[in-house]
Amino acid sequence: MPSRDYPDIRKARGTRSKDMVLLSARVDTSLWEYVRTLAFETRKSKQDIIAEAIMLYRSVNESVNEESK
Repeated sequence: MPSRDYPDIRKARGTRSKDMVLLSARVDTSLWEYVRTLAFETRKSKQDIIAEAIMLYRSVNESVNEESK
């Protein structure tokens, strides 16, 4: 019998986080096209790209809020 190189439990694409299922409905169309292009070029998932963008946005806003205090 051949050995399997893939995990026993498979998940459908785009189901990493249930919290992000409806994210594409909330993203502007032009931004979503940019995310799709970036995902194709970098081979990252769209969820990962948007999660990184949100973390970057939050870190920038936190530093701006700390400076204004």
